[in-house]
Order: sequence, then C-alpha cells, then structure tokens
Amino acid sequence: MKKIITLLDRHFEPLCIVSLITAMTAIICAQIVLRLFSVSLSAAEEIARFLFVWAMYLSVSYAIRGDRHIRVTIVIDKLPPTLRMLACNCADLIFLVYSVIVLLFGWKVIVISLELGQIAPATEAPIALLYGSIAVGAALNIRHLLRRLHRRAVAPPP
Repeated sequence: MKKIITLLDRHFEPLCIVSLITAMTAIICAQIVLRLFSVSLSAAEEIARFLFVWAMYLSVSYAIRGDRHIRVTIVIDKLPPTLRMLACNCADLIFLVYSVIVLLFGWKVIVISLELGQIAPATEAPIALLYGSIAVGAALNIRHLLRRLHRRAVAPPP
C-alpha cells in the first residue's frame, strides 16, 4: 500500500497534466478536422477550456513541488546560506497564506455555484466542476509548500 501511495505522490500531478493537455489537444484537433467537413462539435471549445483550466492549476502546484516556478533570484543568490533560507521561507509563507485564502474563497465560490445551480451552456456540466480546479490546485499548493517548509526546518543548509 505504501508503494502505491508513493507512486501516486510522485506521478499523480504529471500524469493528470499530461492527460488533460493530451485530451485538450485531441479535442481541438478533432474540431479543426471536422470543420473541413462542415461538422462541428458543439461542446469542444467548452470542454477544452475546462481541461486547460484544470491543467493550469495542477501545473502551478507541480511547479511548486519541484521548486521550478518562475522567480527572480539575483538578490537571493548573493545572500549567505542562512539569510537565503530565511528569505525562501518568508516567500513560501507568503505564498502559503495566499494559497489558504484562495482555497477558502475557491470553496466558497464552489458552494455558491452549486446553490445557484450554475451549469455550462454547451455541456450542461456544473460550473462548480470548473471552480473545483481552483480549490484542488490551492490545496495541492498548500501541501507542497508545507512539505518544503518542513524539509527546510528539518535539514537546514550548512
């Protein structure tokens, strides 16, 4: 069981991201090809949009997990190791607070959307499914940021 959890932990986000982008690309390509025959998939653009939004929020958390998000480090790189770690921890704490706020408001938007019964026009899928990407992405961000802060606290640089 521990092996399965480890595999999921390591490969869940990349597998989801690749699957979502592949599906989105396939749907858009099918839509383009079908237009040559004067046929159109009515929900293709909406489904592609949903897939893109999910892929984007999962990609943010995946970038955080691998410490690959975009940032300017010219000043941080010149700091001594202790101050560098402090600056990185401060940045992660600020991002953690931001992610908690996004999660709370994302959840609130999901609940309101479900209460109002909002649905997407072409697919008639609940809009809460789209908003769910915000909450899931923020929750994964929080998890990765907490893990990174914990790793730094347990094994600070020399």
